[in-house]
Amino acid sequence: MQLSKNKKDISFKLIFAVLAVGAAGLLGLRIYQLFALTEADGSGFFKRLNPTVYILYIAAVVFTVLILLLVSATNKVTASKSFRGKNKRLALAGTAMSVGLAWDVAVCTSSFIRAVSSYTVQGQLFAYLASNGMIAELLEAVFGLAACIYFILYALSYNEGRASYYEYKLLAITPLFWTIFRLVRRFLTKISFIVVADLMLELAMLTFMMLFFLSFARISSQLCQKNEMRRAMKYGLVAAMFAAVIAVSRLVAIIGMKSACLADGFVFNIADLAFAVFAVLYVDASSKTGRPAEEDELIEEDEDSDENEIDEDFLND
Repeated sequence: MQLSKNKKDISFKLIFAVLAVGAAGLLGLRIYQLFALTEADGSGFFKRLNPTVYILYIAAVVFTVLILLLVSATNKVTASKSFRGKNKRLALAGTAMSVGLAWDVAVCTSSFIRAVSSYTVQGQLFAYLASNGMIAELLEAVFGLAACIYFILYALSYNEGRASYYEYKLLAITPLFWTIFRLVRRFLTKISFIVVADLMLELAMLTFMMLFFLSFARISSQLCQKNEMRRAMKYGLVAAMFAAVIAVSRLVAIIGMKSACLADGFVFNIADLAFAVFAVLYVDASSKTGRPAEEDELIEEDEDSDENEIDEDFLND
């Protein structure tokens, strides 16, 4: 079809290789910065600037654009439909994501309880919590818990081969709202946007993560999913690159006794690493098991007529 003629024969092996090089390069730069350039006072500020500071941001932009272009240009993207049947990789991906979300919910809940219990001024509690991003953190925990339940169902579906998770359309959007409130909380972070690399990296990660979960929700719930797989793949891989860099660099800093170089509030979060695993496995499984992207043209524009209809023909071995 015309759609495939306009695309190039770019394999996902090449795309994953670019992703790996980008993540490794950014990770090396970030670890060097944490160990050699960052103040050890919990501020996250650079004690001095050198070329790696600018190289980090330039490289992040270059690899982001490169991944977006490669996924946009390849003819290997599959139809915007979820795989049906048993799939151990997708079951593992869902399990990893549910564990990461459970961790994040526990951290957010604990942080909110400490903030409430430590506040002593009468009548100003809500204003204090709102201005410090604690309301957003509470909502992050609420939607994170719902998203955790969804990914448990997701993992069980692919472990048992029933793919019944697609029936939970409301739960499918909870990962998106979990990401949105994480993003809101970071926008309320009272810290410089210029000299703290972790904040910039997180904002990039959460922006692309939000776009990924929007497409993921549409595909999984079979609502308005036309042409969403390509978006899910490119946004998911970019978000995975940033998530891996953020999570692993912070973990290395903790193991290397350099946790004081991490900015206060920018702690290691298993959810970031879990998302990187989930996004890569999701894209990899979708690229190998899906039907041709041209089948998106067969998806009805009017979803109301067959909203609850199951595509029984979309079975993959």
